Amino acid sequence: MTYNQLGFALIGLSTVSFAIIDAAHKKTGETNLITGLGFGLDIDDNVVTCNARFSFEKKEDQPFIILEVQSSFEIEKNDFSTKMKQDDNSYLITKALAIHFAVLTIGSARGVLHAKTEGTPYNEYLLPTIDVNKMILEDVIFEF
Repeated sequence: MTYNQLGFALIGLSTVSFAIIDAAHKKTGETNLITGLGFGLDIDDNVVTCNARFSFEKKEDQPFIILEVQSSFEIEKNDFSTKMKQDDNSYLITKALAIHFAVLTIGSARGVLHAKTEGTPYNEYLLPTIDVNKMILEDVIFEF
């Protein structure tokens, strides 16, 4: 898999939101996991962010665990201006690179979830393996 030979470094990880809602939790029944991904771009600092959002639900539309984690990736300055910036002043994150950033972010979220629920009954809820190839279907393009 190629990432366009783009130089980057993981420079930050933050828990954007975390909540346990006891009233929405039921001990029985099927658990649904709602997953979302988003990307952001900071042109001034050459940074791409990837947000992964998860909610565990037992009752429809009533999550009992909510987690959102954001990873920040600094792109090497020359690569940012020559490989990501396009002729029409848009910015391109290739599908392969977006998938790579998402996999790193989801893996981090898995650890955050474990750490935040360790020693509680909610520690049994794990983030399963997620096929990010089915979530990111094309390049990510930012137009300004």
